[in-house]
Amino acid sequence: MAWLPGRHLETIVPAFWPAQPPRGREITRVVRVAPGSSVLVRVAWPGCAPRGTLLLVHGMGGSSESGYMKRTAAMALAEGWVAARMNCRNCGGTEALSRTLYNAGQSDDVGSVLQDLAQAGLPRPIAAVGFSLGGSLALRYAGQAAAGSGADAVVALNPPLDLEACCRTLERGENLAYHAYFTWKLCRILRRIRAVRPLAGPEPRLTRIRTLRRLDALYTAPDAGYRTPEDYYAGASAGPHVASIVVPALVISSENDPLVPASSLARFRPHSSSRVRFVQPARGGHIGYWQADRPRFWAAQAVLHYLHSTLPRA
Repeated sequence: MAWLPGRHLETIVPAFWPAQPPRGREITRVVRVAPGSSVLVRVAWPGCAPRGTLLLVHGMGGSSESGYMKRTAAMALAEGWVAARMNCRNCGGTEALSRTLYNAGQSDDVGSVLQDLAQAGLPRPIAAVGFSLGGSLALRYAGQAAAGSGADAVVALNPPLDLEACCRTLERGENLAYHAYFTWKLCRILRRIRAVRPLAGPEPRLTRIRTLRRLDALYTAPDAGYRTPEDYYAGASAGPHVASIVVPALVISSENDPLVPASSLARFRPHSSSRVRFVQPARGGHIGYWQADRPRFWAAQAVLHYLHSTLPRA
């Protein structure tokens, strides 16, 4: 199925392959998620009676415009789903909407958006689909909400359930390019935030910050109320919450993911809720899942197949 040779190409090529924006009538919603902080959600409608709603949540440094978000939204629309693409705090040009930084523990934001979509009358069932750190947010929310979940099902692709383990993996020499790229992207976001409001800490540039752990020590952890990045990683990780999930949930994460090691999921798998299903294909890289046939991004097809077989049609 996958045809790119090696986990790095399987990760990098799909990330930079152009993605067309989803077609359909689109509206923008601004959702208050905390005092002084809001997120922006782009909601697209299919050209037929909808069968339900998907809330898509991007990963670290991404936005509603990330390729995997647009590809999944386009496929969901073609299958009759309303597709809502959420921009997490400060992401996708929304720096002026929030007075706090985006962090991995803001799973309540997912709940706030789900509640807003339901109150706006979007059709049920409603499923939350998260990618990478967005998948971690979706699972963490479902575990904390338990029977009160606003999502009827949850899907997470390559979620970093153990943030410390994934940060250590990113710090390995073989992952230097990824590490520098993510740190650079987050520094850019921090500079854009500083252009619209005060932000404590040194000038956020890659040459000065150097590592993601140092960036978290200087900005993310203190903004989120943690003393150290290690405290932040422990407190914000989704892994300890998967045992409390009561809605149907699917975790897809390739065995050859260079950023989320399979062992970091294996630690939580035996203790997870019986409603959580883990699927770990041998290949796919990190949110790559590319194939020569159509659809290119086969993970979106797998997500929709799971939701069609799990959730009743509206």
